[in-house]
Amino acid sequence: MNKTAIYARISRSDDLEHHTSIDHQIKGITDYCNSHGFTIKKIYKDLNISGSTMDRPAFTEMMNDVDAGIIDTIIVKDLSRFGRNYLEVGKYLDEIFLINDVRFIAIDDNYDNKGLMDEFAAFKNIFNEMYLKDIRKKINTTFDYKAKTKLLNSRPGAFYGLTIDEEGKYIIDEEAANVVRRIFFLYIEGYSTKSIANLLTKECIITPGYYRYIKYKDQSSLTELKYKWKDCTIYKIITNEGYTGKIINRKYLYIQGKRLLNPNPIVIEHGLPQIIDEKTFKSAQDIRLNRPKKKDKVYINPYPNMVQCSCCNKIMRYTYSKSMNQYFFVCSRCKTRIYFDDLKQILIEDIQTQLSKINDSYFISYNERSIQKIKKEMKQIDVAFQKNFEDYAKGKMAEDKLKLAITELTSQKNELKSNLNKNNHHAKTTLSNITNCTIEDGLILKLITNVSVISIGKRKYKVHINYNFKN
Repeated sequence: MNKTAIYARISRSDDLEHHTSIDHQIKGITDYCNSHGFTIKKIYKDLNISGSTMDRPAFTEMMNDVDAGIIDTIIVKDLSRFGRNYLEVGKYLDEIFLINDVRFIAIDDNYDNKGLMDEFAAFKNIFNEMYLKDIRKKINTTFDYKAKTKLLNSRPGAFYGLTIDEEGKYIIDEEAANVVRRIFFLYIEGYSTKSIANLLTKECIITPGYYRYIKYKDQSSLTELKYKWKDCTIYKIITNEGYTGKIINRKYLYIQGKRLLNPNPIVIEHGLPQIIDEKTFKSAQDIRLNRPKKKDKVYINPYPNMVQCSCCNKIMRYTYSKSMNQYFFVCSRCKTRIYFDDLKQILIEDIQTQLSKINDSYFISYNERSIQKIKKEMKQIDVAFQKNFEDYAKGKMAEDKLKLAITELTSQKNELKSNLNKNNHHAKTTLSNITNCTIEDGLILKLITNVSVISIGKRKYKVHINYNFKN
């Protein structure tokens, strides 16, 4: 049984009411599958993506499923829906589908790589690419003309502080313009973009987006954050040269899907009513450019030079993931990663395992030298007792001296007995404290020399720990 995939695509330039709409494509292909005995396994669709690139989410997912053997047949409305770059399309038709034994059908082009072949398929690919280039040329020509004559985004309220009158001319919206002037004034006075945003939020000044919604009924600007200003919004306002009366179009160039700063933008002097004079704008830019920049945040590594990658033995870098709100160690070469919380838990559990091996005899043997020393001194006192009594019996020692010697020796022996008891009690207390202690980073650094890490799954690791002592 065949495993058929339907692929549909629509670009921004396609008219949604035209026959190339997504729903129309899928319905047409579905009818074709039902009438020709194809079993639909999955439907893939890319919205608002040009056919000039093969880097499309649904397309990529479909080709991954081809590699996994989930589908073996792909049906599209026509070759242009599959792609408009004839070299790339040809590579799939002549190589990739052949290698993976995939059947490909373009209905409107009467193309079937395992059935009825259309010898003009390659030419249609070229025509599709020529069509794409022609569309691009027309779009660029239109944009260039508009860029030299007017503000490209000319819907009411699109430029915060300006609006459009009944004759289609730009005029100042005083309510919004006063907020813009105040923002420039506060910035020049020394306020940061963040402090300005916080101040406007505190004063319940309506944000530009919500202002467009309530004043111009712009549904695309509807937001729940009526008064929540952001520092990035303030930054956009103080860096917008349009407030000085200039129209600046084509600020950016789009080359191979990347947005690059245009070194030669189109500037129309006095194209807009002036809200901020040139001197004020220049003062704001001088302050912005000379204001000290934030230093990169330094994350203090709790285990410096201790955690290394098992694959390459490289010391892993300690850093922070803002999106996941977690610290982690990562190998810059092998991309091995372990989260700090996971590693610490592994180390604590292993240290507790090592401590659980300690027993009374182990700890007493560790203190055996001091205990034997005390016992030896007590034995020497017993010998001294006996010698003093023998000297007294032989008349070599007077009675008063004997009493003095016995008192002194008794005191020494009692002190040694006390030290022996204290030593035994200290051993048991210390043992209890060690086995029940809270393991912090400082103790981990004292006990462990290094840690080798290898990732074996999602948040699963194999960790080898080297201690400062034999374990």
